[in-house]
Amino acid sequence: MALINYLATMKSTIFFLLLLISTTVSGQSKTEAVIKKLSAEKYTLMNPTTLDKLKTYLDDRMVFIHSNGMTETKTEMIQHLKEGKWALRSVDSREVSVRVYKNNFAILIGKGMFHAMSEGKDIDVDLYYTEVWTHVKEGWLLASRHASKN
Repeated sequence: MALINYLATMKSTIFFLLLLISTTVSGQSKTEAVIKKLSAEKYTLMNPTTLDKLKTYLDDRMVFIHSNGMTETKTEMIQHLKEGKWALRSVDSREVSVRVYKNNFAILIGKGMFHAMSEGKDIDVDLYYTEVWTHVKEGWLLASRHASKN
């Protein structure tokens, strides 16, 4: 009976250690995971039907720089999406990483294939992109985004 209890305890200990090691190996903090999730969600909201929700992800002073050099403020981006000047159909992100600094701001860097509509035409653009997220009382907000063609 003692052997069975010992084996059960060892099994639990080994499971805990494996869990700890896998968390350490992945190296992703809770905040990093939140930023990745918010970034991905934000892209799904960049179309005329979900603008009210999109606004809650963006800092009022946000600057959004497109790969073609076009720069938009939060207000301009919302207006352009509303007018149908451009919209995202989907984004296939890859190689996304996040660095968090003192839990006040985070920098996300990634690559992705952006499937969009621009001035009525479907486009697919392979991009590098950088996002700066800031932590405020209400949560994390996108402060800046810059993209360049891959």
